[in-house]
Amino acid sequence: MTSFSEKIFSILSVSEWNEQFSKRQLRHIPAAFPESADLMSWGWLEDFLNREYTRPELFRFFMNGRPVEPSRFGLIDGKGRLDRKALRPLLTQGITTIFNGLDSSSGYFWEEAVKLEQALGAVVTIDAIGSFGTVCGLPPHYDDRDLIIVQVAGRKHWKILGTPVEGPWRKRTMSVPDTVTDEFVMQGGDMLFVPAGLYHQCVPLEPSLHLGALITRPCGADLLKMVQPRWETTDPELAARLYVGDGETDLQQQDARLKEALIRLVQDMDVAALTRAWLAQKQRPVRADLLGADKKADDGR
Repeated sequence: MTSFSEKIFSILSVSEWNEQFSKRQLRHIPAAFPESADLMSWGWLEDFLNREYTRPELFRFFMNGRPVEPSRFGLIDGKGRLDRKALRPLLTQGITTIFNGLDSSSGYFWEEAVKLEQALGAVVTIDAIGSFGTVCGLPPHYDDRDLIIVQVAGRKHWKILGTPVEGPWRKRTMSVPDTVTDEFVMQGGDMLFVPAGLYHQCVPLEPSLHLGALITRPCGADLLKMVQPRWETTDPELAARLYVGDGETDLQQQDARLKEALIRLVQDMDVAALTRAWLAQKQRPVRADLLGADKKADDGR
């Protein structure tokens, strides 16, 4: 069977995917992944739930465009675990469930995330979203990471709102755009690229399951954070204490010295080397203990 990562790169090459990320344009590719049902199944997700119910942080729930807080709805038992029995009535009502961190539980998805990270020069996590009815799940929202989505089962109506916001990784409150810029239905085997910052809302037309790779790259602020601890030792002006003096000339000189030091710092930065260093810190190693782990569950994906 063609793996998740192999199929992604058979549809678009690495350079084509990177161009897609750079353009920040939505792209819907119908029937691109006819083998999508081989990636996972409802049974695989049930196995995931039964393995990971002691880690309720891996699950998020939504219904009618609102989050369902597990503690408020009695979904956490006395030992702090997800109460699977209490969850079942909500499943029959069509709750939408986000299964976070499949790559942290499954050896197969861990290895697929590693392959995607190495090829794309990014940090990748793999999640799934299962909607168990035709009730709207999440409210209109945007993600702070690029998404590659494969519809595994069922149909889901997508509505795209506005254009991507700038700096989507910054936490801030924004108004949901009024303009619908695209609408389409995702069916089993369809693939979708959603750039970070693009508002969207999805409504299942029947029980729906999709798999998503969430892709993160560093921004300039991330690189500045990496070099910040070295600032005081690289330039004395950056270690000098600032003050508010009485003389306008003194303030202007202080202002000029600090800005010149900051300019020197930025000019000396090796952006490519810092990007590689950031990735080395964030990307996952190949974990021998996960290779072949949960083989029974993986075989049933």
